[in-house]
Amino acid sequence: MSSFSALEIGKRALLAQRFGIEVTSNNIANVNTAGYSRRSAVLSESSPLFRNGQFIGTGAIAQKLRTFREEFFDRELRSTVARNNTFENDEKIFQRIESILAEPSELNIQNDINSFLSAFEELAIKPEDIGLRENILGKAQTLVEKLNRTSVQLSEARNELATQISLNVNQINSLLADVANLNKNIANSKSLSQTEAQTYVDQRQLKLEELSKLTGVTVSFEQDGSANVFLNGMNLITGSNYNEIRRVDINNSASGEITIAIEIYDKSKDLATRVVPQLGELSSNLKHFNETLDSLESKGFSIVKQLDDFVDALAQKINQLTISGYGLNDTTSPPPGRLFFEPSTGRITAATIKISDDIKNSPENLPFSKNPGEPGNAEIALAIGRIAQDSKFLNNQRPYEFYSAFIGKIGSLSREATTGKDTTRLVAEQLSNQRESVIGVNVDEEAVNLIRFQKAFEAASRIVTVTNDLLSTVINLGR
Repeated sequence: MSSFSALEIGKRALLAQRFGIEVTSNNIANVNTAGYSRRSAVLSESSPLFRNGQFIGTGAIAQKLRTFREEFFDRELRSTVARNNTFENDEKIFQRIESILAEPSELNIQNDINSFLSAFEELAIKPEDIGLRENILGKAQTLVEKLNRTSVQLSEARNELATQISLNVNQINSLLADVANLNKNIANSKSLSQTEAQTYVDQRQLKLEELSKLTGVTVSFEQDGSANVFLNGMNLITGSNYNEIRRVDINNSASGEITIAIEIYDKSKDLATRVVPQLGELSSNLKHFNETLDSLESKGFSIVKQLDDFVDALAQKINQLTISGYGLNDTTSPPPGRLFFEPSTGRITAATIKISDDIKNSPENLPFSKNPGEPGNAEIALAIGRIAQDSKFLNNQRPYEFYSAFIGKIGSLSREATTGKDTTRLVAEQLSNQRESVIGVNVDEEAVNLIRFQKAFEAASRIVTVTNDLLSTVINLGR
């Protein structure tokens, strides 16, 4: 082998070992970079030369950059974080609802109702007592104010969900644009070197995980390295092209119910297709806006509707009794027809219930007597008090049974969300740890690699130095 061949081998060795040092240095530099997957330099022997009847080696070259990212872990983690975020958002919403309903505590609506109905039985002992009548009005006012306040807070919670849905839509569209742009960069990089630029791949995976947290998606990959993204089987991203999603408010003119739907808008075809996200924060927010907190929901479990059903049943049963009763000063027939609660027509809800103006500031007008001119009669007051034990009150249940089942359902859903969140979080942590063991940077290992490439680089430089000395000697001999 000539000195020139040795010099070429030394040069190749320097370049190859320098490549290894650069790759290792980049790993160390990104040890704390979120989503970074480690790389390793793959060196191979360059093509040999046939000389003097033998194949002689020509040194080493940097063949490729090996990456350790595995789509299996990425796919499973995307799916798991989508489920985890669904449960986590469910838990947060149910916790707020429980706080609004003051559950579990002694300040809940059930206790106010029990106290209100018990006051009628107390009055029956001395029905003409103004103090006891004022006590009933006071407890009724306390109950009405709590129901009104609860309704307002539940309505505010629903309005906030509507705002959050719009934010989710904007975040998803921004992520779709980012992923489509990264697809373009990845495809361009692969056309140059036959391999994807791993920096863009890592960044895209982070974006896809963020997208999965908002709405569960499925991903497939093309030969050029670009990712196709789907929502419920509908295309969101193909290569560098993407379709935005849109929020659509639907107003039912017959019932007045307002719900929110999601559409995928294909700009190239000017076509919108409605989809129902199944996982992620957006899916959770839609479910609770359209069902849980929708007072007009007729299919799913609506907290607001069930509360309104309870309030309407209680108010209507009391009104049916008081409308035929007489107050302390009513001495002639027919009965004055006073209601205890308003509105007087239609459904009475937690939002609309109030004490009738006929009795609000006039305890003597409370119609608790069955007959005119009998202030000591308390038949109607006793009948109202017995509502608490009415087995046919609502859905063949007593008031406390219906309300307890209602609160129990909320508690059960809240516990399911908490259990689901904890379980999926554990799975996500395990998957993340497994993935990190494969793609994560080990500083100690990289330090050893750095020393190894450094020593090889120093040895390669020694080859160049020795070869240079040999050439100088040869040149000097020729003078």
